[in-house]
Amino acid sequence: MSQDDKKKIISVTMSQSLVNRIDELVKERVGRSRAQLIEDAVRWSLDFTVHKWNERGVYVNSFRSVFESETLSSLFFSKLTPTDQYDLGETAGSQAPIADVVRLFHGEDPADAESRDLVLKLLQENGWGSITLNDGLVVIGSPFYPAPFIRGYLESLLKVKMEVVETTSKENVALRIK
Repeated sequence: MSQDDKKKIISVTMSQSLVNRIDELVKERVGRSRAQLIEDAVRWSLDFTVHKWNERGVYVNSFRSVFESETLSSLFFSKLTPTDQYDLGETAGSQAPIADVVRLFHGEDPADAESRDLVLKLLQENGWGSITLNDGLVVIGSPFYPAPFIRGYLESLLKVKMEVVETTSKENVALRIK
C-alpha cells in the first residue's frame, strides 16, 4: 500500500434518512458496510466527475451526457427526410461509443451475433426504448429515435442489413435482420 493509499478514519454527519438507506443497501448486500458504501460513493463521484455536472450535462471523464426531450428530438428529426435520418443513423452507428464499451469492458465484438443481446441491452439502458430481440426481429417499444435513424444506426453498429417491418403503432419500431 502506497503512502497515498493509507486508510484514514474520518467522521461525517448525515441525515437519518440517508443512513437508513445505506443500511438497507448493506442489508441487501449491495455493499459490505456503511464505510464501504460511502467510500464507493466518493470514488464514483470523483471518477465520474460529478463535481462538473451542471444544467448543461453530466460529464463522465471526457464524455458529456445531455438530457434531451422527445419533443426536441422530434423537432430535429422532422426537418430531415427519411433518407437523411437513415444516413445520420449510419454515421452515428459507425462511430458509436457503445461499440467501445462492448469491446473494452465486455471483451466482445458488437458485430458478432452473440453480442446482439448485450448491445441492445446497453442501448435500452441508455434510453433508446424497450428493446427485444426474437428470431432476428428487433422490436423497440417507445423508441426515442425514428425508425430510419435506428435502422441506419443498428446496421452500421451491428454490421448487418435490416428492413423496417410495418407496425400499427408509432409507439413501436420493428426491424428484421436480413
